[in-house]
Amino acid sequence: MGFSSFDELPKSFADFLIAQVAAKIAQQQEQTIWTGANATAGEYDGFVTLATADADVVDEAGTTITSANVITEMGTVVDKIPSALYGKEDLNLYVSQNVARAYVRALGGFGSSGLGAAGTNNLGTQWWNNGSLTFDGVNVFVAQGMDDNYMMAAQKSNLFYGASLLSDQQEVKLLDMADLDGSDNVRVIMRFAAGVQYGLGSEIVLYTPA
Repeated sequence: MGFSSFDELPKSFADFLIAQVAAKIAQQQEQTIWTGANATAGEYDGFVTLATADADVVDEAGTTITSANVITEMGTVVDKIPSALYGKEDLNLYVSQNVARAYVRALGGFGSSGLGAAGTNNLGTQWWNNGSLTFDGVNVFVAQGMDDNYMMAAQKSNLFYGASLLSDQQEVKLLDMADLDGSDNVRVIMRFAAGVQYGLGSEIVLYTPA
């Protein structure tokens, strides 16, 4: 097996193939959840897409994030979180990967953020070991499907994902084409319906790069 995501061999090639395709779909779904557009085939409006079009959402104009400005820019988002939400247990600051990387590097020191030459716990750039991150008491969640330089502050309980589990919209099939057209091809069919939505736009802060 070599280095793979499977801890043990699948019982059949069909199981392996379905797992591989499902992993690719899951990755695409992660991107659609945040940045999907209903006008694109196979997608639905993601959280960022919905929030961008919603006048109730608290907007924060942003810029390109670097380790030199990330703490300031994250601060502008937290500053706009409604007072009634600050301190809530399920309040998260959802950030793109590049924002998270910049934040980790900034906390490693060697910058102008007032953290000292050796950063957090005097460990320099080795301070972080894939643990949890917080900013001003707010949990930082790395949204893998979010575009670079975007951030969103929201309660987890205000964000909803719906799927068509246990319905006629859900289907997974593996077709061996040998008996149909004599070829050596195998086709994978996966059908499902899904979508996202939030409850209150006024309780969301969206950071959008210029």
